[in-house]
Amino acid sequence: MRRITRPNAYSDGRHSAARRPARRAPRPDNSHSAAGLAPPPSDGDHREAAPAPAAATAPSLPLGGPKGKRRRLLLLLPILLVVGGVSTAIAYRYWYESTYFVMTDNAQVTGDLVQVGSLTPGRIIATHVEVGDMVQKDQVIAVVAVPQQVGTVPFSDAPRLDQTGSLNAQVPVRAPLAGMVAARMGAVGGTVSAGQAIYALVDPKRIWINANVEEAKVGRVRPGQPAEVHVDALGQTFPGRVVAVTPATAATFSLLPSQNVSGNFTKVTQWVPVKIAVDSGDTILPLGASVEVRIRVQ
Repeated sequence: MRRITRPNAYSDGRHSAARRPARRAPRPDNSHSAAGLAPPPSDGDHREAAPAPAAATAPSLPLGGPKGKRRRLLLLLPILLVVGGVSTAIAYRYWYESTYFVMTDNAQVTGDLVQVGSLTPGRIIATHVEVGDMVQKDQVIAVVAVPQQVGTVPFSDAPRLDQTGSLNAQVPVRAPLAGMVAARMGAVGGTVSAGQAIYALVDPKRIWINANVEEAKVGRVRPGQPAEVHVDALGQTFPGRVVAVTPATAATFSLLPSQNVSGNFTKVTQWVPVKIAVDSGDTILPLGASVEVRIRVQ
C-alpha cells in the first residue's frame, strides 16, 4: 500500500520561498547626487526625521529692558528741561509785564501844528523856505503883494472896479515861532485870502505822545510815572513821563458820540487819552507816527 504524505504548511512555505527568485535591490538614483541635491528620504527617514541644526544667530538685546528705559529717560531729560525753562521764562515775563507796567500800541506822536499866512488878501510873489527847513522866530518865510486902491464908490468904502495902484504893497509873512516847516500850502503866483495858511510850522520841543489806554487799566496810571516810547518809524526807544490823564474818553470828543439809551446794550471798551512828554534830544519825531508806550506803574 502506497503511503501518501501531505505537504506541511511550514515546509511548503520554506520550499516555495526557496524556489522563489530573490528580489533585486533597487538601483540607487544618482540623478540627485549629480545635480547636487540631497537624495529623497526613505521610508525610515519619514518615520524618524532628524531635526536640522539651527543657524547660528547673534544674541538679540532686549528692547524693553531697564537699560533701554534708562537710556530713553536720559535722552528726554534735556528736552524736558529746555521746554520747562522756556515756559517758566514766558510765564514770568507775562506776570512781570502785567504787574509792573501798563502797555498800549494805540498811541501816536502829536504836536502843535501852527499855520502861518497873510492877514491881508493878495498874491504870493515869493516863498523862502521848503518842507523840512528850520526857521527862526520873526524870519520872513513868504511875501504877499496886496493891491492898492485908488478910489472908492461914493457913499461907500468899496473900491472902484479895475482901479488899483500901479505899485502893489508887499507884505512880508513872518514865522511866529522857531521850528520846522511841516507843510507848504501856497505857491508863488497863487492868491490867498485874509488869514489863509501858506505854511504849517511845528516846534520840535513841543511834541508829545497821545496814548490811548483801556478804561480797565487807566486807573493805575498817574502823572509823573516814567514811560518808554518806541517809535516805529525810527526804530528807536526814548524815555518819557506821564504828564496828564484826560478826564474823558476819546469817544466823548467824536462828532457823533454814542448814546446807550436803548434797551439793547452792548458794552464797548472805551479808551482814555494819556499825555506823555518824550525826551527825544536832537531827533525830530514825525507827527502822526505810531508808537508803542510802556508805562511803569509800580
